[in-house]
Amino acid sequence: MDRAEKLEYEQGIEQYFDENKVYDLFEKLFKELVINKPENPIDYLIERLGREETKRIFITGYPGTEHYNVSQSIAESLNYKCFDVNHLLEKEISKKLENAHQIEKNYNTNTLVDDDIVIELVREQLIKYEEENVSYIVDGFPKNRTQAIFLQSIGLLPDNVIILTTSREKAEEGVFNKLRGKFPNTQVTEGGEKSEENNESPKNTEPDPNSKSDEQIKELAKNSVDESELNIRAVEDVFQGFFCELPVDQFGSQNEVVDELSKLLKFKEKTNAARKPPKIVLVAPPCSGKMSIVNRIARRLQIIPVNILDLLNKEIANKNENSLEILNAIQNNELVNDKYVLKLLEDRLFCSDCMINGWIVTGFPKSQGQVNFLLENMKAAIKPSLIALVDMDEKLIEEKAKKIKYDPKTGKYYREDSKKYAKLTEDVVNRLVSRPQDSEEILKKRIECWKGIKEIVQNKLTSNDLSLNGEDKKKKLCQLIEDKVQYNS
Repeated sequence: MDRAEKLEYEQGIEQYFDENKVYDLFEKLFKELVINKPENPIDYLIERLGREETKRIFITGYPGTEHYNVSQSIAESLNYKCFDVNHLLEKEISKKLENAHQIEKNYNTNTLVDDDIVIELVREQLIKYEEENVSYIVDGFPKNRTQAIFLQSIGLLPDNVIILTTSREKAEEGVFNKLRGKFPNTQVTEGGEKSEENNESPKNTEPDPNSKSDEQIKELAKNSVDESELNIRAVEDVFQGFFCELPVDQFGSQNEVVDELSKLLKFKEKTNAARKPPKIVLVAPPCSGKMSIVNRIARRLQIIPVNILDLLNKEIANKNENSLEILNAIQNNELVNDKYVLKLLEDRLFCSDCMINGWIVTGFPKSQGQVNFLLENMKAAIKPSLIALVDMDEKLIEEKAKKIKYDPKTGKYYREDSKKYAKLTEDVVNRLVSRPQDSEEILKKRIECWKGIKEIVQNKLTSNDLSLNGEDKKKKLCQLIEDKVQYNS
């Protein structure tokens, strides 16, 4: 067989695999084996191949994201079955059985219903859909670690876990509005006596014991959002590599959210075939907004975002022998020792979610040793398939640094020219401060370090890599990276 015949033969095989979704099938089966770890993998695969292919999508999120309406719209557009956990709970309340009172109490205060109750209701509906062998969407589940682990315990592997997020202010506002409608409003009269809103003769009526003031409702809303944040982070931990986080605030309407999710689901279905997991390193200057690029790419390609700073902060939280040295370096705006950075990065990239789905790394490299590791010493299994280098003028970096503000109360960052910043309340804006690492002296050192790294990496880029102009809009940068990933595949 000569070279031309061999190439034609290989292309024929590739086309066959593509048309029959063989790669897509193998990827799905491999994920199920990783999750379920059956005692007899061969028997499991034989039984699994005998079933018709269906999709299982779980949508949950923060209060205020209207995930129920989003779930219903997507189910309608994809012709999937759909059920909502809140509606199951409302039905349970209407039955007035043993659990009804406790469910109603949780429901009225926007706190989580007991996991045993929720899981049992969801289990019944899941069994029904699985027996019918239909594709479906579940809204409002899982909401915490226990519920997420339940899905794993019964061997149910979601095709997608979609988590809708919003700003804390909007989430609290959503809960407040919901709860305000459930409780009579207690107000204070001029004489200092409490009266109930819309009560024509408060002096002759006993106050409603269920009434609550706006301040009390705000406190309930704050506690509810605190609980949601904690539990959603736990769900993400359980479903690393299987969840997609979508910030709804970046869209102008709910229809845009639905359109974006529909595109994501269609892209996932279209690109599984003949697709090796992308392994991307985004090399970008300080203050360039690289995390927003990384999150968008990770969401659209369904790969794992890996931020070096996040890895270092987790290591600090572990309070081990390395934590203090890492913390001191970060607090003093110094580079963390390469031995910690490289070990944490390598360990993370060898995790099963990264190996299965692919990944995109940012915040790396920042030293000569890290550059050498990236270009020469990374093990073959985790060697990048694409290095995307973003170049940016020094003056533009300085301008962007001035626009980055930090909220010391919530730990969040905002850019003065962003939509999120424009929606902030006056109280939040007044407490924002500049970051220490963006001071003139420290920023100058960071830029000089970046320029050295950029020069080395730029000289080593191959035809598989990408050089980008940092003055372009982020949407364009993301599209160029996506196109390059597709081309390299």
